[in-house]
Amino acid sequence: MLSEYMNSFSLIGNISYIGDIQEQKNGTKYRYFQLAQNSKYKDKDGNMISKPSFIEIKLYENVFKDFEKVLEVGKYINIFGKINVYKDSNNKNKINLIANNYRDLSKQKQHVEIFDYDWLNEGDDREEVEDYGL
Repeated sequence: MLSEYMNSFSLIGNISYIGDIQEQKNGTKYRYFQLAQNSKYKDKDGNMISKPSFIEIKLYENVFKDFEKVLEVGKYINIFGKINVYKDSNNKNKINLIANNYRDLSKQKQHVEIFDYDWLNEGDDREEVEDYGL
């Protein structure tokens, strides 16, 4: 069961760029798109700073059709996929984030929990929570 989570990722953000379809030497088609995320923090003077990050994600042709309805600039989505580590021609480690699934969040209300935490209570048949004095 853990093998499906090894080397996997889940990112939330807005699509900021969609590249053209390209072809590898072996004939496999792919495209890149970018997911934009904002990190917010206060600087030493108390001013709120918003710093954008742009994360490049690779999408292979076997999932193009699945992504057609959400692949548009500005769309707010949750991307799931696999982390692929490889060596480039200079023998340096490189990382590709390869998307294989998504959740469209553009219709979600802004402050609604997007994750389901009910699994934490599965198998808990107690009617009343015991007080352990904590």
